[in-house]
This record gives sequence, structure tokens and C-alpha cells, in this order.
Amino acid sequence: MAKSKKTVSKRQNYDDVWKNSSIDGHFKADIPQKMLELFKQEKVQTVLDLGAGDGTIAVALAKQGKTVYALEISNEGIEKTKAQAQEAQVSVHVLEQDMYQALPFEDRSLDAVIAFQSLNHNTLPKIEKLFAEITRILKHGGLFIVKAANFNSFDLKDLGDGLYEDSHGGISCTLRFSDKQTYVPQDGPEKGLTHYAFLPEQLTEKIEALEYTQIYAEILQWHILAMFKKNEPNIHI
Repeated sequence: MAKSKKTVSKRQNYDDVWKNSSIDGHFKADIPQKMLELFKQEKVQTVLDLGAGDGTIAVALAKQGKTVYALEISNEGIEKTKAQAQEAQVSVHVLEQDMYQALPFEDRSLDAVIAFQSLNHNTLPKIEKLFAEITRILKHGGLFIVKAANFNSFDLKDLGDGLYEDSHGGISCTLRFSDKQTYVPQDGPEKGLTHYAFLPEQLTEKIEALEYTQIYAEILQWHILAMFKKNEPNIHI
């Protein structure tokens, strides 16, 4: 099946991000120690990394003996993932796909799904559909760990006509908003990519509504880090 022009364009945008050899902490996520502690506590073995980027986290988890699936739309990111896995002499199952499409996993088949600085690259309705897909493929008691843009961290200056200058964290960028929390960068490495920034309480509410319990949350410089456990089903006798 031929790829749509929209998908090809999005892939090219992400290729441009991962071709940049000077990717800094704003784009490249670290591994939260709390997540590693939870994985050990909950005996997590199978992990899906959504929007795996250059594979840094996926490879690190594979080195710990996890079965890791790295889903990424960028060809550049995929090649970097494969190179890192080869260098580390570990196996990572690489999936080339847009995360907003149906995920190629059976119902309740994974112990954990992680999404670091990735799933908020779309409109809220598309993200909500992704939340439902994640819920479908997670086992009962499985972990969903997300790091997403925090709207409260923005420092916006109104330029008129829906344009704002954002200078939070010392990084200046012009953003065009289509509603209060949906925007498209007009410059920089993510130029042209739709983003959605969550409010912390909103992110919690959206995910807990799908029968999760939040077990950890932290507000970072630009992001919300939140960890959820999918509730076990109620068994009525």
C-alpha cells in the first residue's frame, strides 16, 4: 500500500530532527530511575517504546534483558536505533510506523508501554485514540509511562494573528496556535509538526478515565512525567 503524502511529509520532518547531530535534552529523553524501579518491582519483560527516536532508551532496556519493541516513523531514527543495538550487541524489534495508526500487537500482550516526548505530536482527538490503543495492548496491571509537553511551562508573548513567541527554558521559538493548547512551530527542528501541550491534571484525568491508576507524577522543566498502572478487572462472583 502506498504511503500518503501526509505520512511521507511527517517522516521527512522527523528525519530532519534525527539527522541533527546536536540533538540536546529538549528532544532526547533520559531514562527515569523511577521507571526502572517500577519495571523491577512489577517484573516487566515486554516493552513498547512509542516514538523511540534514535533508540537510546530502547537499547538501554534491551541491555537489561527486556524484550523491546521500538516504534518510530523516522528512517533516520530507525537506522540510529539499529546501529546502537548492534554496537551494544542486543536485540531490539524495530517497527517503522506512525504511532497514530493501529498498533500491531494483540490485545493485552505487553507489560509496559512508554512514550517519551513523542505522543503529543498531534491533535488531542488523535492522541485520545492512541491512549485507547495503548490500553488495548497493555496487560491488566501493565504500566503506561508518558513524558509529554507541559502547557504550564510555556512563556508566551502574543505576536498577533495566532502567533506567539515562546521563550521557556531559554529556547526561543515562534508558535502558531489553532486553539489554546494545539500549536505548530514556525521555526526550529520541529517546524511544521502539530503539537499538543497538556495540563498536568488534564493528562491524569484523560488516562485515568481509561481505568488506570496514576502511581507517580513529576513536573520537569518542560514536560510532565507520569506513570500509570492499568487496573485489574473487577471480578464479580
